[in-house]
Amino acid sequence: MLIKYSDNPFKQVLGIAFYNKRNIFLFTTFSLIATLQYQFAEIFIFNPITLPVVPVTILGGALAIFLGFRNNSAYDRWWEARKIWGGIVNASRTFGVMICTFSSSYFSKGKVSDERVLTWRKELINRHIGWLYSLIKHLRKHNHWNDLEKYLSEEEIEQIKSVHNKPTQLLHKQSERLQEAYEANIIEDFRHMELANVIKEFYSLQGMAERIKGTIFPYYYNYFTGVFLWLFVICLPFSLAPEMGWGSIPMSIAISFVFTILEKSGAVTEDPFEGRAADTPISTITRNIEIDLLEMIKSETVPAPIEPKIGKFGVKYLD
Repeated sequence: MLIKYSDNPFKQVLGIAFYNKRNIFLFTTFSLIATLQYQFAEIFIFNPITLPVVPVTILGGALAIFLGFRNNSAYDRWWEARKIWGGIVNASRTFGVMICTFSSSYFSKGKVSDERVLTWRKELINRHIGWLYSLIKHLRKHNHWNDLEKYLSEEEIEQIKSVHNKPTQLLHKQSERLQEAYEANIIEDFRHMELANVIKEFYSLQGMAERIKGTIFPYYYNYFTGVFLWLFVICLPFSLAPEMGWGSIPMSIAISFVFTILEKSGAVTEDPFEGRAADTPISTITRNIEIDLLEMIKSETVPAPIEPKIGKFGVKYLD
């Protein structure tokens, strides 16, 4: 998630120019061609290519409608992703509290030791943290899973390598362990049902995130927005040159830049799980949940929060 650009205005301008250098070059080329051929038409005795302002203005209006729809829809996807992970935060904390307070050797009347209860708590908390990190990998389509050994056993890691949806199978394993704890009288009936409801909520939140990841933005909006955008960018300087002369060059570059930045912002925001500077910071959110849960079980190895990253040209963002 982008926090802010550099505090240095020079770095801000330089960064924006660097990441849009191709488009700026094309805008400048089109503007120079349109203006030069108009200015030197009398000298070389040929009719310059010009376009009336009204059709180009109408095209710009239609383009603005397409861009507005796309950007609103893309922001809705980004905001829904943030709400989903906010729900995962709340449900994870609830799950951790329930695991630590609902389980007890009391229900077994001495048949289950306190050490076994503590071991069970740590196992479920660790597996839940493993689920969080596996969900990130699942959404980002990572193929390496060996770095989960901190929270999952070697047997579990080998098991999930062969399944299609790894986070789903980890939740299934959690449900099995809850059932075993109920049968061993570590938790009683009502508390077992409450914990099962939290697992159900995790399934629901995971499905919502998968829906965003798996739903491709309608192709025709992307395609025709791009077609209209570049048609407008090419036509614009040929309509401004007769009206503004040499002033049409900076003006057409500026107008074209505004429209392309709007198009680019919508394209970047469409998929909020890729780990880019503009995406939902699911790695940072997961680390915060990890810290909360490990502190609940009084773990001795609690990681530090993820600090904001500094990218090129001083951009500050969270992963």
